[in-house]
Amino acid sequence: MLKIRWHWGIGLLAAALGAWPAGAIEQLTAKQAVNLANQQVEEHSQKQVLLVEGKQSDSQLRPRIWDVALYDHKRANGAAVVRVKDGAVTSLTGSVRLFDDARWSRFDRNFTGFHVDEVVKLARWKVDSDEVVAKAVANPRLSGHEVTAVTLAFHKLSDGDVPPIWRIKLRARPKDQASRERWVGYLQFNAESGELIKDELRVKSARP
Repeated sequence: MLKIRWHWGIGLLAAALGAWPAGAIEQLTAKQAVNLANQQVEEHSQKQVLLVEGKQSDSQLRPRIWDVALYDHKRANGAAVVRVKDGAVTSLTGSVRLFDDARWSRFDRNFTGFHVDEVVKLARWKVDSDEVVAKAVANPRLSGHEVTAVTLAFHKLSDGDVPPIWRIKLRARPKDQASRERWVGYLQFNAESGELIKDELRVKSARP
């Protein structure tokens, strides 16, 4: 009887797995990834968000990989970086800050790492990644296009108590010309209000 029940149970498990779509993983939003990242770092770095980057979006335009940089004064470059892939933490490393800000007033940070003044005030983070992707896809200039991929970056534009922003890069193709798929530019949103603050789309480049 025990053997029969064991086979019955295995059969149910196999049926359940067979019914689950291949590759169907519930991807995390940016806020969910940050919550997971907070669990991997020391207490002094928790919730000290500097930068969140999302890439390798799936067919539903949800990033599969999130890199979360959290301020950590004990690390050489001022940040711990937690990578979350497909809903699970895959690494915890120090930061390597590339040349990302040419303004003279902030030029030295390209070499010395992150500063505490760059930490985002989380109370001002209202718009999550799924919401900003929806806003971007609904942009009227993309009405004749199908968006096929996105990458996202979340951070502050300046020091102090300012709202964070979302910068979203979009890959799209004309609905009547699938072969013309390419990266078509950026949109930038206020992550507190959801307002579109910069439109850098080059939609015409996706047309013949």
